[in-house]
Amino acid sequence: MSKLNINNLYLSHFYFIGQFIVLGLFYGTIFKTQKLKKNILLLGLMGLAVILVQYIFDPSQFFKFNLFEISITSLLVLIFAVIHLYNMLTEKKEFYYINWGIIIYLSGSTILFIAGNLVVTFNREYTIWPWILNSFLYIIYQLFITYEWYKSFSKRTIQ
Repeated sequence: MSKLNINNLYLSHFYFIGQFIVLGLFYGTIFKTQKLKKNILLLGLMGLAVILVQYIFDPSQFFKFNLFEISITSLLVLIFAVIHLYNMLTEKKEFYYINWGIIIYLSGSTILFIAGNLVVTFNREYTIWPWILNSFLYIIYQLFITYEWYKSFSKRTIQ
């Protein structure tokens, strides 16, 4: 029986860029100062422009595992998250758990994705473990979001 080889790596680009845009918009709305909002917009547009230029000069990257794209999008979102964490030292702790979920998930998954090409050189039986770890980190991320939602929107009873 022949082995069917499906190359769907191009879908990962939509995920990483989509995640970058959505989380950039999220941080752009929760930051209080216009300076931070403008910096988020500027960094976001610069990051997207750099990725676009890379695809213009090397369109074959669209069908590969693009570590540069993963690094740029994830590290910029991590910078936004750390800035928000710093701002929460003196302000109301708004979206505290979501922010920690983003930091934990993106830190771990970025390292796993960057090491992704190295993992391919491992024994075949060990190549699944980084993806299991990434799935576990994603579940932790979703639990942080769920807890934040519960804390923010659950009805409180007056006793």
